[in-house]
Amino acid sequence: MDPTNDDKNKRDDREGQSVDLDRLLDGLLFDTNIVSYSKQKKEGLKDLLSKPLQVENFDTQIPTYLRTLMDAAKHIDEKLVDIYRTYDLSNLKINYKKELNPQQLAAVCTLDKPLLVIAGAGTGKTRVITYKVSYLIEKGFEPNEILLLTFTRKSANEMLNRVQKLLHAKSITNVLGGTFHSFANYALRKYHALVGLPPNFTIIDGEDVVDIISLLKTELNLTPKKGSKHFPKSSTIQSIFSKAKNHELGIENVIAEYFPEYERFVKDFHRIYTLLAAYKQRSNLMDYDDLIDILRDKLKTNTHFRQVLQAKVAYILVDEYQDTNNIQREIVELLSQKGNITVVGDDAQSIYSFRGANFENILRFPQHFENCGVVKIEENYRSTQRILDFTNKLMESARIGFKKELFSRLHKGRKPRINRLVDTTEEAAYIVDTIMTLKENDLEYSDFAILSRASWQSNFVQAELMKRNIPFIVVGGIKFGERRHVKDMVSFLKIMMNPMDAVAWHRILKLLEGIGDVRAKEIIVKIHEQHGRIETNLFEGKKHGEHLKELLDLFNRMQQLGSAPVDLIPPIYEFYKPLLKQLEDDFDAREIDLEIFAEIAAKYEDLEKFLADFTLEPPSNRYQDKTIPFDESDEKPLTISTIHSAKGLEWHTVFVPFALDGILPSVRSMASLEEIEEERRLFYVACSRAKENLFITMPAYVSSWDAVFTKPSRFLYGISDNTYDIINE
Repeated sequence: MDPTNDDKNKRDDREGQSVDLDRLLDGLLFDTNIVSYSKQKKEGLKDLLSKPLQVENFDTQIPTYLRTLMDAAKHIDEKLVDIYRTYDLSNLKINYKKELNPQQLAAVCTLDKPLLVIAGAGTGKTRVITYKVSYLIEKGFEPNEILLLTFTRKSANEMLNRVQKLLHAKSITNVLGGTFHSFANYALRKYHALVGLPPNFTIIDGEDVVDIISLLKTELNLTPKKGSKHFPKSSTIQSIFSKAKNHELGIENVIAEYFPEYERFVKDFHRIYTLLAAYKQRSNLMDYDDLIDILRDKLKTNTHFRQVLQAKVAYILVDEYQDTNNIQREIVELLSQKGNITVVGDDAQSIYSFRGANFENILRFPQHFENCGVVKIEENYRSTQRILDFTNKLMESARIGFKKELFSRLHKGRKPRINRLVDTTEEAAYIVDTIMTLKENDLEYSDFAILSRASWQSNFVQAELMKRNIPFIVVGGIKFGERRHVKDMVSFLKIMMNPMDAVAWHRILKLLEGIGDVRAKEIIVKIHEQHGRIETNLFEGKKHGEHLKELLDLFNRMQQLGSAPVDLIPPIYEFYKPLLKQLEDDFDAREIDLEIFAEIAAKYEDLEKFLADFTLEPPSNRYQDKTIPFDESDEKPLTISTIHSAKGLEWHTVFVPFALDGILPSVRSMASLEEIEEERRLFYVACSRAKENLFITMPAYVSSWDAVFTKPSRFLYGISDNTYDIINE
């Protein structure tokens, strides 16, 4: 940066921040219809919590299957393994007895039966899996016969890196570790001949599916004309289709339960769905849902394929089992018919039902594996005992789930603190004031997190932080892999691997002047007729012919460069850069993203591996969440996140704002006992992220679209008042 422009840049930054702040403040009441009422607290928080709260009683509405589940959970202790059993640990590199507590040791060393490990928050779940992989290898299992299934590739890599350090052996990199989707990709490609699939299918993400649906809507004349009846957006239709697959429901059932306003479009949705499936098959495409769907179906129906995979996998470990859906559970059960399995999870942290995760899977494990053993890991290494006293009481009132009593050797620290402020502005000011006070105790901003039920609930705090020039990040925003210019670059590379990829062609062709949906479709048809061959003379003489010739010349040149991404990206960027400059005003900011993209791609020698990794597990965790820019040389920012996005993380100090009944639990999730209990688990996840300080705050009155919320969260009423302190009373 030119030093003579420093003052101007600082001035521009302040002006930009002021605009953002004003926009944020202006939008608070309009966007969320929040109205804070009385400036006087009419009744103290202690008095409120001492009175019974009138809530729905679901006892007469509990379905039979749920009563059976509740009863089974009560008898889980009958399956507990003896944690003081002796194991043959001689001649092993690692001193497992010294490194692990008795519960962890039993979880690691039990191999003679299917095993359910119930690992409470902060109890060392990752440590258990890491040491179990090490133990299996030391006991003679070949690394490439161990299957470790996680929900992020990052988690699998971290665990395997730890194993490598423990055993001082590089061979463990052969462990089959990754997500369900990446394992499905591996199995379907490796054994494509057995299951009748082409080996070079392209994996497409949700945004690609949205693009295809948009094309099909145009083809079916379902794109609304001006003044005509509203037809759902392509992204909404994609959500409906994905939900139908993950929840294993018919489209009409998903509409009835989640999107009743679109009931009149059910027939049109079915038409689109049928054409979508045909389009993907013809273009050799698979989306995320297809990967695990097809793997499950092939395991069920193709005996030879199932036997080959069962012979390949000698032992299976599954992380975060409470987050699996039914299809993932079936895959696990089909692969582990010899009982060679350990699943690790915490039913108290099952909070993703909206994604299709089935809370029942972990609770029914003892039914699906009748001779299984169970280990409860209850020693917590994250939080102080005073925080655990509070969270234990919170879950003591849970109606569904396994009973646990977490304990810690960390006995110092304060009780969780609860504060009721007169309005949302004062709540935000209190949170930021408290952060500034605590920060004086040698803490960084990155030691603090503000976790809310929904993202809009952090707007007031964001405004207060911006007003005081405090750096923060908002977890979420547009993910790195979903940014327009990054997807464009990926599409160029996808065409290089699979010239029949109609989605990638459509995206790239529409970058060219004079080419819209109709013209792009015509060109793609020609390319398909040529079986993916690229002919530069296909459209000579056409209005857009010169631009198209330049594009096709680019692909012809790239075919001579091999398959290393580091060689392919420079010519793509040279072609794409002037197009992006013309299309976007903020080219400079996007150029930084493209530099990061090139840096990531340069680490791969093979294009197929890069595209599979990038599509299945985009590097979003590292780059996506910085919706508020900050200078990397400055102090690391504090975190603002929804509770759903905070699972698995921890901070020195955590704030949970808007703890009002109707907001936490959400008024939209109070229709059944199951919904209420998931909201309880959500609150538990938020509170259990705290290591030393937990603050729960609420404004006195908040008005939403059709209700006024004034009572503290119902989850606070059932907690002993000796486990928390009330502030300012």
